[in-house]
Amino acid sequence: MSKQWGTIVAIILIGIVAFFAIINVESVPVNFGFGVVAWPLIMIILGSLLIGALATVLISMGTTFKNKKELKNAKKELDNAENDKEEAIARVRTEQNEILAQKDLIISEKTDKINSLERELVNRMTQSTANAAKQSDSSLN
Repeated sequence: MSKQWGTIVAIILIGIVAFFAIINVESVPVNFGFGVVAWPLIMIILGSLLIGALATVLISMGTTFKNKKELKNAKKELDNAENDKEEAIARVRTEQNEILAQKDLIISEKTDKINSLERELVNRMTQSTANAAKQSDSSLN
């Protein structure tokens, strides 16, 4: 919609310039500093319009190039930040995996110790029961 309004405004401005050009057809002197020429006023109006349009385009091109350069630098910084973030995440994952592996090893060692203590307790209980049974057999005899 904004392009349509821009086109409408451009057509109106062109119409205004054309109207002024048509009603101003007499020749007028133009002093360039090094010489004087007599041109129709229509040519001076159109020439001034053209020079103004060129100046506007050149100024806007400079701004456009500056904005493109800033955008390119911002994208580059964003990519660098993304890469740094990914590297940090990978580093943290590696550290956490190492910590988990150490914890798993400790748990495995503790489980083995618990199992060996349980076996030792069962052996002691079995031996004490066997010894008690032998003593009761020998006291009965």
